Amino acid sequence: MVLNYIVNPTKEELKLALQRPSLDKENLQNTIASIFEKVETFGDEALVDFTKKFEGISTTNFEVTELEKEEAESLVSLELKEAIRIAANNIYKFHAAQLSSEEKIETTTGVTCWRKSIPIQSVGLYIPGGTAPLFSTVLMLGIPAKICENPNVILCSPANKKGKIHPAILFAAKIAGIKRIFKLGGAQAIAAMSIGTNQIPKVDKLFGPGNQYVTSAKQFAQSLGIAIDMPAGPSEVLVAADNSIPAAFVAADLLAQAEHGSDSQVVFLTDSEDFVQLVDRELENQLNELPRANFAIEALKKSHSLIVSSDNWSKIINQYAPEHLILMGKYESEVVEQVVNAGSVFLGQFTAESFGDYASGTNHTLPTNGFAKAYSGVSLDSFVKKITFQRINKTGLLNLGQTVVTLAEAEELQAHANAIKVRLNFVANNILFEEETSKTKQLTFIRKDLENVVPYSSARDEFEGKGDVFLDANENGLLEKYNRYPDPFQKELKAQIAQVKRLNSSNLVVGNGSDEILDIIFRLIGTPFRDKVAFLNPSYGMYAVLAKLNGLETISIDLDEKFRIDTNQILDQAANAKLLVLCNPNNPTGNLIQKSQLLEIVRNFNGVIVIDEAYIDFCSSESLADKVNDYPNLLIVQTLSKAYGMAGLRVGMAVCNEKWVRLLNSIKPPYNLSSLVQDQAIELLKASNWGKIRSEIKLERSRIEAFLKNHQLVEEVFESEANFVLFRIKDADLVYSKLLTDGIVVRNRSSQHNCSNTLRVSVGSKTENNRFIHSLSQLA
Repeated sequence: MVLNYIVNPTKEELKLALQRPSLDKENLQNTIASIFEKVETFGDEALVDFTKKFEGISTTNFEVTELEKEEAESLVSLELKEAIRIAANNIYKFHAAQLSSEEKIETTTGVTCWRKSIPIQSVGLYIPGGTAPLFSTVLMLGIPAKICENPNVILCSPANKKGKIHPAILFAAKIAGIKRIFKLGGAQAIAAMSIGTNQIPKVDKLFGPGNQYVTSAKQFAQSLGIAIDMPAGPSEVLVAADNSIPAAFVAADLLAQAEHGSDSQVVFLTDSEDFVQLVDRELENQLNELPRANFAIEALKKSHSLIVSSDNWSKIINQYAPEHLILMGKYESEVVEQVVNAGSVFLGQFTAESFGDYASGTNHTLPTNGFAKAYSGVSLDSFVKKITFQRINKTGLLNLGQTVVTLAEAEELQAHANAIKVRLNFVANNILFEEETSKTKQLTFIRKDLENVVPYSSARDEFEGKGDVFLDANENGLLEKYNRYPDPFQKELKAQIAQVKRLNSSNLVVGNGSDEILDIIFRLIGTPFRDKVAFLNPSYGMYAVLAKLNGLETISIDLDEKFRIDTNQILDQAANAKLLVLCNPNNPTGNLIQKSQLLEIVRNFNGVIVIDEAYIDFCSSESLADKVNDYPNLLIVQTLSKAYGMAGLRVGMAVCNEKWVRLLNSIKPPYNLSSLVQDQAIELLKASNWGKIRSEIKLERSRIEAFLKNHQLVEEVFESEANFVLFRIKDADLVYSKLLTDGIVVRNRSSQHNCSNTLRVSVGSKTENNRFIHSLSQLA
């Protein structure tokens, strides 16, 4: 038998079978300590000696030159270069998807906490290159570092007998954006990066697999205060499969890990002794074809087959905690649900572990030697550190302060309690003054020349009660139905809007579309040719038009290529504006600013903030309409054009506190909504199941997004919280024209900031969406 096997092992037999091969730990640690001591004492001189002793190379200059990099690139075949690029692209996609913006959480009203990811400033990557040049590991470590924008990245890898690093390693480093590479291997490379020498920079964190010397050196470095990714030592795999799987598959997977080195280990878990014998014969056959068979044979001598009932597989897997776990066959679904300890899992008979080693996209730098019980594989999180932040305003102090005082005094830490008490006392002494001044604060936002404007007095707002004979407004009394002016205050319409949207009608100002509401707000707040209005770029184009019409200078806050929202960026760039307009969800990008982020902006912005919530009905939990009475500088704009299907009626509204209602009504046209529009809007609001309609729109949006993500010409689909989807596609102008030829009108947004080659498609009816999908499918 090539592979030792045990049927139904006892507890002790199982423990011995799953024990990893290892060197004498005491001697190993002494050797590593000696290497570190010599590197610290003699620096580069020690590295020269170790390189000659362990690698048989005489060199005094370790850094790879630009000439060497150019020479190496010329030696890599076109086929290998293309394979490396494909693998790099998949690795980039998988890891870039791990990027996330940290959400600000309001744990108590007035208490905001958040985290920020900061790139680790200096990282060292170790790439084994002795018996096999692991250029794939360069991609696995270098690409996440590139995504995280670590400012200082160095790479160490041993040279061959000619003093050269394998060309594919250098080419992969170029693809990953790694500039500084050193011809240095083994524990001495780890020591050099941990301590720093004249040639080798000291790093803050070490990454990369290696043999037991390298792994032990990384652990020693950790005791010196250098962070490490994980204890990633000799490679290992556990394959769990039944006889429904071809024996050749199992044998190939076992050998794929065994060939790494003589200190690797493989474990085969099955429920059939006959199947073990079939796998064993396949091992013999395949070993004859392997150039590195000698390494694999040595590894197999220290490996085992375990024959047990599938009911016990998950228990054994979790006890072993393998670096790689391959599950194949009829038990894979039930076993995988019980797996809690594994570095990376490969499911199904066609999922060779080699895919993960090279090109599927997941990271192959994984915890070995049972450390999968506590460590994860390398990810973006490995290359950043998380810093927590918090900001507590006066409201938060009042809400949470006494709780902290109580807890601190219970622990007899009076100084902790006093740090809160002095602030509570300060606020108590100043609160009356602040309440008095807040009454006038809102007036500071209004144009000075409009502070005392007397609103036009329409006939219908001069009396109270009900009239029967109307002879007050110079109307045509000979005709009926629409001969009378409409209700200038739209009382019934406001009541119906308030009921459907769960608002207070006293907080509403209704207008002829949200554009009229925005125009009134701009006019009321911004003094022409003096004040500025800020908004995101890209965003709704009407903001700039309204600013120009009202004589206001604009401040454009440019979003990055992913349209990410940065609260600090918004506050910094809008600091000189009197008015800040934020479309949320944003148009045309569809992304949503979290409620906690918006509140942070509202609290810290010195002017007026208008949140344009035209699409908020598709994500109503994030609306700030419930906060308008809490903040004197906050106005919300909404509409019935989107989720409520009344674009043709043109009904928009401001949601604001009653002071703003009075001020806006003072300059609003008196009869800005016709009776016909009001009557139709009221009836429509009463008639439909709007919750169901919104759900159907969101389902259709998901269907369109899924289609676009699988279209071969579509390069990027931006996640949307609105009733439209923005997507980037090859040659958007041509695609736009093709759709138009088919009678399908979408919006070409390519001219907007960071929107090159983008189209925006609104969610229509199922029939309309099907036509769009069919037309675009013809371009695939």
